[in-house]
Amino acid sequence: MKNILKDYAAFVRINRIKEFVTSEIATIISYNVPLMEFLRHVPEEQLKQTSEASLVRFLEGIENETILSDTDKNLDNYKNNGMPGIPRTAATIIDLLLIYSAQKISFQQFIKDYTTDVTKAVEVMQAIEVLYKQIQEKAVKVLETIKEEEQSLRIESEENFKDLFDNAGDLVQIVAQDGTIILVNKKWQEVMGYCMDELKEESIYNFIKKSEKESFIQQRDRIINQTSVTNELKTSLVTKTGKVIMVEGYATVKKKDGNTVYTTGILRDVTERIQQENQLRYINEQLIEREEYARQLIYNAPDAVIVIDANNIIRLWNPKAEAIFGWTVEEATGMSLSDTIIPLATREGHRMGMKRLLETGKPRILNKTIDLIAQHKSGRQFPISLTVSQSKHLGEIVFISFLRDNTTQKQNELEIENKRKQLEKTNEELEQFAWLTSHDLKEPLRKILTFSDALIKKHEGNVPESTFQYIQKIHSSAFRMNNLIEAILMYSNVDDTAELFVECDLNTVLADVIDDLELMIENKRATIKTTNLPVINAIPIQMQQLFQNLVTNALKYSKVDVPPAITITCDRMANDYSIVVTDNGIGFEKAYTEKIFHVFQRLLNNKAYEGTGIGLALCKKIMENHRGSIHAESEPGEGSKFFIMLPATQ
Repeated sequence: MKNILKDYAAFVRINRIKEFVTSEIATIISYNVPLMEFLRHVPEEQLKQTSEASLVRFLEGIENETILSDTDKNLDNYKNNGMPGIPRTAATIIDLLLIYSAQKISFQQFIKDYTTDVTKAVEVMQAIEVLYKQIQEKAVKVLETIKEEEQSLRIESEENFKDLFDNAGDLVQIVAQDGTIILVNKKWQEVMGYCMDELKEESIYNFIKKSEKESFIQQRDRIINQTSVTNELKTSLVTKTGKVIMVEGYATVKKKDGNTVYTTGILRDVTERIQQENQLRYINEQLIEREEYARQLIYNAPDAVIVIDANNIIRLWNPKAEAIFGWTVEEATGMSLSDTIIPLATREGHRMGMKRLLETGKPRILNKTIDLIAQHKSGRQFPISLTVSQSKHLGEIVFISFLRDNTTQKQNELEIENKRKQLEKTNEELEQFAWLTSHDLKEPLRKILTFSDALIKKHEGNVPESTFQYIQKIHSSAFRMNNLIEAILMYSNVDDTAELFVECDLNTVLADVIDDLELMIENKRATIKTTNLPVINAIPIQMQQLFQNLVTNALKYSKVDVPPAITITCDRMANDYSIVVTDNGIGFEKAYTEKIFHVFQRLLNNKAYEGTGIGLALCKKIMENHRGSIHAESEPGEGSKFFIMLPATQ
């Protein structure tokens, strides 16, 4: 026996015997082994103790290399009805094979805990398969011996044979060498749905599933010719109703003078068991697939994933945990969580919290995301977010933690807070600037305008022309500066929505705008056409500013010697109104479609088109105040279109 199997057996005996017992019992129960029905009155704790003692002997037998001889003794005890407290009728040899199969599955499941080396794990798996193959071969030999003895007893007494034959729990068939059915028992007739009268001169081969017929014939021929290493039969029978059942068992040959007289087949309906085994195999495959999927999720998770047991010992440590905390998986696994990532100042609080949770079962932080300070292997402390959930693994409580390094997030939050404070300071300075503009600049500017206007009126025609032009330039510059200051104040106050939204007739608003611009319209010889505009919820003064800026722009940026033509249309679109202002002016490049709505942005510095660069920026802010939108389309020399979308209600 390989040393690695001995070492693995010792590992399971010392570290996983309780889980081995639990897993073996659960698997045997899932197989519906009759032995468990016999033991159903045995207290669970006593059953576990008995199973544990048996498994300990089994593992020690592997370690001492006596397991095969121990198996021979156990099978002899079974054969001779010498199993303490358990008669041989409580479990057939096939049931014992199922128990060995369940034991093998349970024995294999701790390989992942024993080693993470794939080569080593495969070596252990192969050694286990070799061992159980030897055990099963021994069990099969005992089965053959038992069957031969039973057959001899049946043939010795016709009366006893008939009684056993008719009342056997298995399907029994006596078949001539050529396959003709001689006799079947009651169980066979009951399961297959035929009576003996229907089976006269029928061949057993007619009841075999078509796809398995040739294989069954070959099995039977090998048994008859004694060229088979085993008398085992496995096939599928088709009942009278068409139902397919799977059977397995053994066949014996009756010979006389060296010639085959008949064969006796003893078969058991194993359909349900095979289905259960297939289902169990499927479930195991699904579990393996899900475990691999979960492993991949954990391995590739963007957050650190740490699993600890109730004793605060780390059982799982994914690659992201390595990257965040500096401990490798080999270093961290088996260590206390407190000794790895919890700062010294908070370790006692963590310990008390774990104790309180285990004693009361009342969680305080489970399934919640909280912010904490963690510690790197180097001793550096940094902020993390933590989410903890509780689960069970092999019957033990475990805690699964998802941790994220919040250093960058906290730095960003601090930077945002600093910028917010800077913005508040800037806003305060802007408010002071607006106040300064309103009170400190407008008064001296008013005096400049007043006195320059007085000089123009008093000295027009009385001073040299060059001097008079200087006075006019002073007056003109002061006037433009006054307009610029008014525009700045208007822009800075547009967010002040102290005025309530009221019912506002846009037809009236537009009429007032046209009236205010009457002289400019006449000078430009402009025409303005408009459809009926809606009544909406709006701030009237801001609506007036909107239309005045759009109409003024259309008049201002008109072509030389071409009278401006302005059209204003409106359409209802669901809960909004779409208003389009179209002109035939000079237009602008598509590249400036967004730029024109920025404050102080003027596309033309030509003196022929004076302006402050405030108007369209003001229009955009007004639309934002009204939860609307504005955009423009234009081509140089082709005029412009301004599209306004206004909600019907606020």
